[in-house]
Amino acid sequence: MNKIRELTIKDYNLINLFISKNQNEFSYFKDLGWNESNLNTQFLKKNNFSLGYFEEKKLLSILIGDIIKYDNKTELEIHVLFTSKDYRRKEIATKLLQHINYNKNTNYISKIFLEVADNNIKAINFYEKNNFVFFNFRHNYYKHNNEYINAKCFYKKI
Repeated sequence: MNKIRELTIKDYNLINLFISKNQNEFSYFKDLGWNESNLNTQFLKKNNFSLGYFEEKKLLSILIGDIIKYDNKTELEIHVLFTSKDYRRKEIATKLLQHINYNKNTNYISKIFLEVADNNIKAINFYEKNNFVFFNFRHNYYKHNNEYINAKCFYKKI
């Protein structure tokens, strides 16, 4: 049975195990700063909003983000959306995004923001397919292998 649920600091060891099993594919995020210490800090934050997609008890995908509240609005900034390589192209990441939309009356999220490296064409195509709209560039936002990469910023109203 498949299940989506919120991830908390109690899931920290499970998340680290998931990342270590997917270390080759997750290395890109590690290079951008998502190491063990940063993950721990993220899950201790009061505005952490993270989801996991499980098959039986096996974690297959994670969404890590922050809830941002202002002017009676609640928005989500996604930092990481990652699915195990063997489970990609099975709409798991899409189901995580749909879960946010389906539960918008519970979590009060009205808009989702994210940025993605402009050379990450697969991710850009995925977000566009899921109705995210490009709205801005952040020049030289990422540094990977001593190379600066622009970020494309997207949002989606839900």
